[in-house]
Amino acid sequence: MPTNRLRIALLDDHAVVRHVLGSQLAAERDIEVVGSYGSSRELMAGLQFRQADILLLDYDLGPDELDGVSLIRALRVKFPDCPILVLSAHHEPATVALALRVGARGFVGKGEQMADLISALRRVASGAVYLSAEMSYRVAEATTTCDIDATDGSADTLVGAALSAREREVIRCYLAGMTVTEIAEKFKRSIKTISSQKTAAFRKLGVTSNNELFKIRHTIGEA
Repeated sequence: MPTNRLRIALLDDHAVVRHVLGSQLAAERDIEVVGSYGSSRELMAGLQFRQADILLLDYDLGPDELDGVSLIRALRVKFPDCPILVLSAHHEPATVALALRVGARGFVGKGEQMADLISALRRVASGAVYLSAEMSYRVAEATTTCDIDATDGSADTLVGAALSAREREVIRCYLAGMTVTEIAEKFKRSIKTISSQKTAAFRKLGVTSNNELFKIRHTIGEA
């Protein structure tokens, strides 16, 4: 039995998924599941008492949970030495690129094989970043497409970040040079509503200022 096993903390809001993943991971001689959590609050509380070498997170939790971007950012602040591997059914290139940009060290689709997940965990534990060969190609292709033609919706970061249709409208108008007041007039909404939608979009995109938004403009499909 290895003396230094890889300690994994698992977060998924589906109990069956947690049970199956936990059982299969624990069957590996060099892996120990130190925590299996159904909410981000439980995860953060548990990590205070049982340290982990890697956090394995579902990117898309329930409606009462933090969105994937906010969760990754919060965990990177609270547990900066613990790398994050995302496991998700939603693995569009824009979503993957965004998760990596805000601090994840790898991304595995739930459609991949268990052997791929175990390989990803070991790779991230070694200090490397993990993406499957296919996903690496798709992310690179999407990024290149955005650089060439920002109007191509196939690589739209706004969609990948799970923004609502109205949040996408606000951000696209803002990038086009409109003020919050002008956007409110255009869509016949209150200034307070537009400001709230802009704030929500910033959070989901993982940016905290206007300058950061404009820096990632090339990854955002224009209206």
